[in-house]
Amino acid sequence: MGRSNKSLELFIQEIPDSELTGFSANGGTIYHDNNFRLDMQGMTTGSEYFNIQIQVNRQTTISLLKKMSPVTVSLVLVPVDANWTAAELRAKLMAARKF
Repeated sequence: MGRSNKSLELFIQEIPDSELTGFSANGGTIYHDNNFRLDMQGMTTGSEYFNIQIQVNRQTTISLLKKMSPVTVSLVLVPVDANWTAAELRAKLMAARKF
């Protein structure tokens, strides 16, 4: 998982701060590169949390990731009323990595 892990770490580090705050209730891709995408999957039941996930892209060039795609490799539920900074969410995405 060496190359995959390093690619995921780099992806998380390179997400612009502006993409890690101010979510809307609508789902969709927030940010992506060739290997991963940051998605807002929508709101949890009761609309208390934003469901933020990093998933492997199907078009990845890393063979191990290609075998896994599409799979969620990091998931963070962000409370709607939280005022997390981009750095705080980035740290939570790093801590929630599955590899």
